[in-house]
Amino acid sequence: MPNPFNQRVIDEFRANAGQVGGQFEGSRLLLLTTTGARSGARHTNPRQLSARRR
Repeated sequence: MPNPFNQRVIDEFRANAGQVGGQFEGSRLLLLTTTGARSGARHTNPRQLSARRR
């Protein structure tokens, strides 16, 4: 289970078609879901995308 802050961001992201407010308003976010190798448990975390400079 994600920490309470991340869970609020995840819930808002899913409820608003990928849009969130607060400190992330206007930012590009994605939800990264991974599966534990041994436990098989799924973990979802919000990630902020940034422009990659070359």
